[in-house]
Amino acid sequence: MKTGRSRSAKPRPMATSGEALIRRKRRRRRMARLAVCAVAAGSLGWGAYQLPQALAHADRFRLRALEVQGLRILEGEDILAASGLRTGDNLFALDLPQVRNNIEQLPWVQQVRLHRKPPDRLSIRITERQRQAWVELDELYGVDSEGVVLPGNRMAKESLQDLDLPVISGLDFTWDALDPGTVLADSSLASLLHWWQQARSADSDFALTISEIQPLGTDGVRLRLVGDGLEIRMRRDQVRARIRTLRALIQRVYRECPSPVYIDLRFAGQAVVGTKVRGS
Repeated sequence: MKTGRSRSAKPRPMATSGEALIRRKRRRRRMARLAVCAVAAGSLGWGAYQLPQALAHADRFRLRALEVQGLRILEGEDILAASGLRTGDNLFALDLPQVRNNIEQLPWVQQVRLHRKPPDRLSIRITERQRQAWVELDELYGVDSEGVVLPGNRMAKESLQDLDLPVISGLDFTWDALDPGTVLADSSLASLLHWWQQARSADSDFALTISEIQPLGTDGVRLRLVGDGLEIRMRRDQVRARIRTLRALIQRVYRECPSPVYIDLRFAGQAVVGTKVRGS
């Protein structure tokens, strides 16, 4: 029968006093390095905290000018007045979200982007709203693509082309206040604005002949053309195709139908033309 043999542990060599001293010195150096790193990290955190505080009180970073981009209708003075900023404000103490909110209260401002430009400038990029149509309510207002009310009067920098837009009328909703900047949250208006944008994109020349846009039922649109006020009735879908059909038809209508009053294209495969009754 085999018997197991026990293995005796190898005896460890005894460290000399010199080796022990070397190990102790190494441990002390490691502890010293760790202590230095800890102090350095603490100093860095304190410096990161102190830097904004120092910048916010530095006389060098005083606001001297605004760099405003994107203006077409508004003036730089309008932006400065709305911003609440003053010459000499510390650039790094500015509450940029509040400045942005102040400027966006202007009815013509859609979006604002701000960027500090040390040592003494603030860059402001403005996206202005633009009239897409007029809307007839208690009086005539401008309206942008989002249904935001714009002033009814002509702005100094607006051209006649900016104002040559159709009037959206026949809306049936109530409102509490219609100060410029108010959003007209009405589904009919939103649908008509969307239709109008598609019509301009599909045929800009034809769009120039439209003087008035009205809702017609839940899915139709009634147009009146410049000049003789010819009424066009069509569905709101397939805008490009329906305008193409109308363009091909309208000259024939003028040739063959005396004094047309309306053209109704809401019925599949046919056009109904109404004319003035003789003697009326």
